[in-house]
Amino acid sequence: MLYNHFMKKIKIKICGQRNLAIIDNSLNLGIDYQGLIFYKKSPRNVDIETLSGISKSFNKYSEKFFGVFVNPSLDEISKKLEIFNFGSIQLHGSENQNLINQIKAKFNKPIIKSITPEDFKNKTINNISYYLIESGPLSDQMPGGNNQTWNWSNFKNLNNNPFILSGGLNSSNIKNAINLTGANFVDINSGVEIEKGEKSITLIEEIVSLIHS
Repeated sequence: MLYNHFMKKIKIKICGQRNLAIIDNSLNLGIDYQGLIFYKKSPRNVDIETLSGISKSFNKYSEKFFGVFVNPSLDEISKKLEIFNFGSIQLHGSENQNLINQIKAKFNKPIIKSITPEDFKNKTINNISYYLIESGPLSDQMPGGNNQTWNWSNFKNLNNNPFILSGGLNSSNIKNAINLTGANFVDINSGVEIEKGEKSITLIEEIVSLIHS
């Protein structure tokens, strides 16, 4: 497997990956990062057997993978890293600063923390590499953006914090979302699926073409 790398301004992460063939195709397309979700209630949850397969096939490219967790224990993260040493840790729950500090101290990896657009305006989180901005879940929804867009036209990054644009992105809105927010890093999940948890390489190719055109 030889992966092409080409010059681009917008980084792309495809989250919710668990199909080895789709991961392989994504890497060959030059997708910057792949997100592996470790949350049993999610239709995109990566089980131990699948994670082992990913480790065997893509260990050389481990830095391109994010492990996505919801209110994890340190032990939970450790057990996943023992199988596949992914490059970054993404947090999608109500993790507080103390837990983030512990995760950073123990694993010394880049940490990405999800945050709502409202909280992004006035909340500072230390020991993270990126804020991942998405709509917060409703009371009956799972953690994450739940394929919901938010008001990109009101977005302001007054402190010039590093951020990843997420939430409801697809081929019909991604260029507008990037233009309105000035994002240089996007995270796409449901927008490249044919059904929940099933990614489409055709839709991924379409997104890449749009962003890099």
